[in-house]
Amino acid sequence: MADKEATVFILDLGASMAATNGGRKESDLDWSMSYVWDKISNVVASNRKTLCVGVVGVRTDETNHTLKEDGYENISVLQPLGPMSMSSLKGLQSKIKPSRTADGDAISAIVIAVDMIDSYTKKNKWKRQIYLITDGHGEIDPDDIGDIAKKISDSNIELTVLGVDFDAPDYGFKEEDKPSTKKRNEETLKQLVDGCGKDARFASIVEAIDDMNEPRAKSVKPYKTYDGLLTLGDPKNAPAVMEIRVERYFKTHLARPPTASTVVVKEEQAGPSQAPDDEQMDGVELTAVKQARTYKVNDPDAPGGKRDVEFESLARGYEYGRTAVYISESDRNITSLLSQKSFKIIGFVPKEKYDVLLNLGETCVTIAAKYDEKSELAFSSLVWALSELDSYAVARLVIKDEKDPLMVLLMPHIEPEYVCLYDVPLPFAEDIRTYQFPPLDRVVTVSGQTITKHRLLPSDELSQAMSDYVDAMDLSNYGIDQDGEPAEYATIDEIYNPAIHRISNAIKQRAVHPEKPIPEIPPVLLRFAAPPTELVETVQAKIDALVRASEVKKVPPKAKGKRQREAVKPISGLDVDALLGEEKKGSISPENAIPDFKRALNSSEEVEQIADATKQMGTIVRSLVTDSFGDNKYSQAMECIGAMREELTNLEEPGLYNEFVRDLKKSLLSGALGGDRRDFWFKIRWAKLGLIDKNQSEVSTVTVQDVDEKEKPFVAFCSFPFQLQPTIFQGDDRQSLPIVIIMAGFDFASRLEKLKGLGVSVQYGDHVRDEELNERASINSEDEFPTGASLQQGGKDGSSYDAGHDGWNATVRPSTEKQRPLEQIEDSPAIVPLDCSTFIAGEPADKTIDFCSWRIVQTYPEHFIGKANKPRAQPFFDKILEGRVWDFFYLYNPEKPSAEPRLMVPTVQLEYFLRSINRELGTSLAIPGGENQDRFYMKFGQGGTPRPRYLERSRDQKVLNVESFPEFQQADEKSFKASPKAIQKNWIENWNKMVPRPSYKDRKKNTDRKAAQRKLDRERMLHESQEYLHLQGNGNRRDVVFLCVDVEAIEMPPNPISEIGIAILDVRELQGVQSGLSGQNWWQFVRAHHLRTKEYSGLVNHRFVHGCPGSFDFGISTFPEECELPEAIESILAHYTDEKRQIVFVGHDARQDIKYLSSIGFDVLSMSSYVEQLDTKEIHQAWKESEQGKSLRHVLSDLCIHSKHLHNAGNDAVFTLRALIGIAIEEIQEKEAKAKGEEYKPALWGVEEPVVERNEWV
Repeated sequence: MADKEATVFILDLGASMAATNGGRKESDLDWSMSYVWDKISNVVASNRKTLCVGVVGVRTDETNHTLKEDGYENISVLQPLGPMSMSSLKGLQSKIKPSRTADGDAISAIVIAVDMIDSYTKKNKWKRQIYLITDGHGEIDPDDIGDIAKKISDSNIELTVLGVDFDAPDYGFKEEDKPSTKKRNEETLKQLVDGCGKDARFASIVEAIDDMNEPRAKSVKPYKTYDGLLTLGDPKNAPAVMEIRVERYFKTHLARPPTASTVVVKEEQAGPSQAPDDEQMDGVELTAVKQARTYKVNDPDAPGGKRDVEFESLARGYEYGRTAVYISESDRNITSLLSQKSFKIIGFVPKEKYDVLLNLGETCVTIAAKYDEKSELAFSSLVWALSELDSYAVARLVIKDEKDPLMVLLMPHIEPEYVCLYDVPLPFAEDIRTYQFPPLDRVVTVSGQTITKHRLLPSDELSQAMSDYVDAMDLSNYGIDQDGEPAEYATIDEIYNPAIHRISNAIKQRAVHPEKPIPEIPPVLLRFAAPPTELVETVQAKIDALVRASEVKKVPPKAKGKRQREAVKPISGLDVDALLGEEKKGSISPENAIPDFKRALNSSEEVEQIADATKQMGTIVRSLVTDSFGDNKYSQAMECIGAMREELTNLEEPGLYNEFVRDLKKSLLSGALGGDRRDFWFKIRWAKLGLIDKNQSEVSTVTVQDVDEKEKPFVAFCSFPFQLQPTIFQGDDRQSLPIVIIMAGFDFASRLEKLKGLGVSVQYGDHVRDEELNERASINSEDEFPTGASLQQGGKDGSSYDAGHDGWNATVRPSTEKQRPLEQIEDSPAIVPLDCSTFIAGEPADKTIDFCSWRIVQTYPEHFIGKANKPRAQPFFDKILEGRVWDFFYLYNPEKPSAEPRLMVPTVQLEYFLRSINRELGTSLAIPGGENQDRFYMKFGQGGTPRPRYLERSRDQKVLNVESFPEFQQADEKSFKASPKAIQKNWIENWNKMVPRPSYKDRKKNTDRKAAQRKLDRERMLHESQEYLHLQGNGNRRDVVFLCVDVEAIEMPPNPISEIGIAILDVRELQGVQSGLSGQNWWQFVRAHHLRTKEYSGLVNHRFVHGCPGSFDFGISTFPEECELPEAIESILAHYTDEKRQIVFVGHDARQDIKYLSSIGFDVLSMSSYVEQLDTKEIHQAWKESEQGKSLRHVLSDLCIHSKHLHNAGNDAVFTLRALIGIAIEEIQEKEAKAKGEEYKPALWGVEEPVVERNEWV
C-alpha cells in the first residue's frame, strides 16, 4: 500500500464537553483536543500532500454536510478532507468550541465520515482512518450498527473510538456513578467497534493522551547510496571475476533536530523596494531573510582604504605555512582524485582478529539487486560463506565517479529468508590517533627503575574495591524482560535523543498554542539521564568501601573570608562606584530580596554588617508568611530562606542562620505570624532547611545529635489515673514536637475524655476507626507499632490535638492537611495490621498473608500515579525507607534455585504507606484495580508450594543493604515438584507478576506474541476438555470430576457474595451413555446445588444485571451463613475428596470465581485433588476463533441451548457445564462437516426445548 493516508476526526462538541471532570482543570473538550492537535500538527509538520485530514463536528448548533437526510442533524463538516496547512489549522481552531445543544448522533457522523473518505480516496491506494472522540452523553441510535460496521470493514477503514472517562480495565480506570445514557452508549460503540474487524480500536482517551509523550521515530523512505556491481578480483586482468549486482542503503543515519531559519516580521504595507520573489512562510506574517556577501581587498586609493571586488575575479589558494599557494582553474584537476564508481572486495579478515574500535561512522546495509535471481543466488552464497568461516570482508567503495573512496568492513547477517551485508567505514592510517599514556600499574623513575608499589599507584585493596564497585553498577543485566529474567537495562530503541524530541515538541506546541507556555520535558526523555535510584542505593556499601580504600579526605576549608572570590579592581585603583555617584545600598527590598541580600553580603566587611543583612532578610521572610493567604507566598519565603542558608554557610556564619531558624520556629508554632502556620514549618523540615550542623559547616556549634534530638517526639508510657497539666512542657525546647501517649489498661475513649477535661481539644485522625475507640491500645515494645494518642501542645488559640496512630511509621508526623471529620472516616476501609516482630530469619510466612514485590513498590509512581500527582508523591518514594519500618521477605524460584531471590513486603505495609502519603498530600493513592491488582495481592503456599521467608526488618534506614541471602531450601524444590501442575503454573504466574509492567512500547511489541500464546492456551483447553469427556484421545484422563462454580455478588460496595452455584459432573457415570445432540443425554448426570448467603438473601441485583436468586430451576436452595460457606462447599465435595478423585474446576471467567471463593476462605488451588481449570469463555473463543470473550447467554445461543433465569448462580453453574459439553462436541461435529464439504449447523438447531426432570440430588 502506498504511503497515502486519509484521516477524519469526529469531534463531539456537545454542551456536556464544556464540563470539567476527573479532577482536571480544563474542560473535557480542551483535554481531548490535546490529542487531536498532536495528531494534526504532526501532519502539518510533515508538509506532505498525501497526508489528508478532515474534521467533522457532532452535536453542533448548525448542520453542514452533504447528506440531506433525517437523522443527520446537528452535524457539521468543519474541515473538508484534504491536505492540512498552517493557515487551515488556524482556521480550524476558531471552530472548535462547545455548542449549546445535546442533539446529534455520533454514529450518523461516522456515516458522513465514511462518505467523505469514499468520495476522496480510492479503496486500495490509501490508508483510511476515522477517529471518534466523544464523552458518550449524547443520544446514539443503535439501529443498523451491523450494516455500518460491515461497510466500514469492507471499505478498509480503521475505526478508533476514544471516549472521555470511558472504562479501561486494562489501564486501571473505571468511572464511578456513570450515567445510564453514557453506559449504554459505551456498550453500543463497543459493539460497533467489535464488528469492524481486528484493526478497529476502542479505548479511553486517557490512554491516547498518555501515549503522546512517547517519542516516535520519524519514518523515512529508504534511498540507495550505491547501485551497481560488487566485485571480487580485477575485471580487466583476471579471467574469473565474481560480479554481483547489489544495492546499498543506510541502516543508521544521524538524526538531527529541526533547524531554525532567520525571518523578520513582514510589514503591513510593503514598500516599493520589496523584492517580488521574497519567500513567504505559510500562515504567519513573516518573510524569509536572504543573505548577501561582499568581498573587499585593501586599496589605499579607494575610499576607506578598501575596494569591492566581484567573486568571479577571485582565485582559490591553499595555505602553506604562512603563505598561500595558488592553483589555477585549469590545473584544478590535479587536486582531485580520478576515481570510478565501484564496490570491490580487496581482502578478508577473521572475525576474532577484528578490533571493534576501528568502526567509524554510520552503518549501511547491502542486499542483492531486486528481480535478479542470479545475483540473489550469488550474493546469498557470499554471505553464507562469510558466516560459515566467521570472517569479514574488507572492500573499497566509490559511491559515484569522481568521489573520494571509502574503506568499509562487510559483516554477514542471516535471517530466515533474508541475507545481507552490514558495512561500517574503516579509518585510514591518518585517521588513527596514537597516544602515549603513562602506565597505571607501575612508575618509571628518571633513572629508568620500575616501581610497582608507590603512593601514586592504586593498591590491591583499592583495585579490588573499584572492581567490585564497577561490577555492582553493571547495567547490562539490570533490566527485566517479559519472562522476569535479567535483560539489558537501556536498549537502543528505548533511548531517545532529548534534543530532537524536545525541540520538536516545543515547535508543535508553539504552532498550535502560541499563547501557552512550553510544557516541561516529558519524563520518558529523561528516563536514562541518571543511573537507577534503587541501583545506586543498593551499591552504597560498595561506594563506602571504595571511599575507605581510596582514603578520600575532605579538603580543609580555606581561610575565613567574606567572599568566595575577590572583586575585580580597576587598574587605575579608582573607586568606580564613587565616581559614578551611586551610593552603596545597605537596605534589602522585599521586591528584590535575594539579589539585594547577596549584594549586601558581598559589600560587607564586618560581621555586624552580615548580621544586619540577615536580620533584614528574616524580617522579609516573616512578613511573607504573615501576609500569605493560605500558602500562596510560602514558595517565595522558602526561596529566601534557602538563599540565606546557602550564603551564610559559604561565609562560615552558621550561627546567624541557626539563630534565625530557632526564632522563626517559635513564631510559627506560637501563632505569632498570622495564626496557625505550622504547615510552613513542616515545609522547612521537608526541604531540609533546618539548623546547620557540624557536618555542613565545621564552625557550627550544633551537632547532628542535637538536630536529631529536637525532631524526636516525646513519648510517655503510662496508665490511668493520669494527670497532664497544661504547662507540663512549657519552656522545654521540644514544646512544638508530637507527644505520643502510650496508654494501657483502660478503654481508649475514657482516657481521651480525661484529656478533654484538661482543656485539650482532641480530634481523631483519618486512621482511627470507631471500633478502635473501645479497643485496647496497649503496647509492650516499640517494635509493635503502638496505638496511642499523638498530641501537639496547643497555644492560647486553642489549636487542636491529633489523636491516632500511624500504623507503620516509626515516628509520628503531624499532618499538614486539615483532618477530616469522624463521620467521613468510614469511607476508607479498615486495614488490619500485621505483626512481624516475632518472625525469625528464614521462617516461612503464613500462606494467608498477601505480598507484593519490593520492585513493584519502588516503581509504583511510574506505573500507577498520574502526571499531576507523580511529582508530588515521588519524593516519598525516593525516601521510602526513611522514618518508616518495613519487614522484608525473600523468595527463591524453585525452577531456578541458583538465581537471586526476590524481595517482598506484606501488602498491608504498602497500604499504610499510601495512606500516609494521602494524609500528607490530600491524594487518593490506592492499590490499583483490574488485572494490576493481582500484582499487589499475591498469596503463596497453595498445595505446599514455597512461601516467602522472613529476611529482616528495616527501621528508618536510608539505603537497604542486604549483604547476602540465606541459602535456598531444598525442601521448597521438592514440595514444588510434588504439587499439581496447575498449582505450579499459578505459582510461576505470581512469580512473573513481581516485575513492573513493561513500557507501553514493549507492550505493543509483544501484543502479537501474547495473542498467539493466548490462542494456543485456548486451543489446548478445548482439546483437554474433549479428552476429559472421552470424545477424543487415548482416554487416559477420563476418570475426573468436573466441578463448576458460579458466584454472584451484591452490586453495591463492599460487594459481598450473595449466591454460590455448584454443578458437578462425574465422568464415570457417562460410560456407555451416548452423548446425544450437543450432549443432551449427559445433562441428567449433572448434580446442582444453590447456596444463598443468609445475611444477604433479601437483596436482589437490579442495576447492572437482573438477578433472580429465587428462581433456581435444578433443585432446592439452601441458606448457610456467610461464615459457613466454606464448610458448606467442603461438605458438597466430601464424597469426591474422600475418594481422592481428580477435580477439574470449570467456570465462565473462572479466575474471577476462584478469587471470590478465596475471599471467603475457600482456596480452590489448595485442594489436594485439584488438577486444572477450564474456562468456557476461552473454550468458546477457541471454537469460534475469536479474540473477544462472550457472555454465557451468547455462548448458549451459539449452541442453540435454551436457557432461562440466568444470573441465578445455581442455574449459571448448570448451564456452564452444558456449554462445556456442547462446545466439546460441536467443535468435532463442525470439523467433520467441513471435511465433507457440508454446511455446519448446531445439532440443536430448530430443536424444541427438552423436558428435563428436576434434579434435587444433594
